[in-house]
Amino acid sequence: MKIKLLPTAEQAELLLETFREANLACNAISEVAWEKRIFNKFKLHYQLYDSYKGKFGLSSQMLVRAFTKVAHAYKLDKKTKRAFKTMGSITYDARIMTYKQDHVVSLWCIGGRQNIRFICHNPDYIPYLKGEADLVYKKGKFFLYQTLDIPGPAAQDISGFIGVDFGLTDIAVTSDGGKHSADWMNQYREKRQKVRSSVQRKGTRNSKKLSKRLSGKERTTSAIINHTISKSIVKSAKDQRKGIAIENLTNIRFSSKPRNKKFRTKLGRWSFAQLRSFLEYKCRLNAVKLVVVEPGYTSQTCNYCRYIGKRTNKVFKCTNKNCKVDVIDADFNAAQNIALLGVAVNLPERYDRYSCTVHY
Repeated sequence: MKIKLLPTAEQAELLLETFREANLACNAISEVAWEKRIFNKFKLHYQLYDSYKGKFGLSSQMLVRAFTKVAHAYKLDKKTKRAFKTMGSITYDARIMTYKQDHVVSLWCIGGRQNIRFICHNPDYIPYLKGEADLVYKKGKFFLYQTLDIPGPAAQDISGFIGVDFGLTDIAVTSDGGKHSADWMNQYREKRQKVRSSVQRKGTRNSKKLSKRLSGKERTTSAIINHTISKSIVKSAKDQRKGIAIENLTNIRFSSKPRNKKFRTKLGRWSFAQLRSFLEYKCRLNAVKLVVVEPGYTSQTCNYCRYIGKRTNKVFKCTNKNCKVDVIDADFNAAQNIALLGVAVNLPERYDRYSCTVHY
């Protein structure tokens, strides 16, 4: 959960000083780790704790967190020396961070503990705050990214699955008739791209400040839309006592057919990995079963007769002359196939493999 801190001017200065000192210590530790090729946090602690305890104005636990941060930075690879930004994030745990009543958190800072007020998007989650949190300084504001430990509700019996087809024209189309269009988001992204291009062309000091101020707005807007869509899909599934079946679109950017630059740009802005992650955790919170199926031929197969048909843009046409389906929305057809795959794999007792139908 993202928690916004509301420090006073004095507290904000102490937090900034803590950032500087903690990352200065991380750079000093990284220097030794690189020279002596020591990348284990316990070995770094043994080598440096006594000498660095008096060298930096950090508490014992904050210094321990610095050893851990450096060791984790070298886990990716040990071929490059790690350097830490002056305002890089700081990890807090229960020894140096305590949540109190009335939306107040006690944080260790240079100069002692500070009781700082905070706000968050969902106060109902406050009783479930647990574990470590990352303190982040971004655009003059302080945030705590806190982990939660929420007990999931009991799983419910399901009667079937709602298939969800992801796409570029429509962000998500569901097998129960739901449709979440991408028209507004595509127009917004094109507008933001024109603004970025205009600002970058000028190259002045003020344009760079403007570019920095505007950075992240598109990403934030996309996240809000994905939250709205995932919440709507999960609520619909819960009300119908059904599970959710989605496609496995991992590495879709590399497996899709190469096209023009405009299409590649649009494909590169896909945020369906984020949408999938939102669906996953919202399903766990609401005891809704989520399954992932392979996407092969889901948009090219008729959901009624199982023949391979023809898809042109948004329209699917079945090639079987005896099929009742002639022309149908291609994304809706794919969502129906995804739902059928979810039932076939997870509810085999309801699936008739000879007629490719589901019995409710």
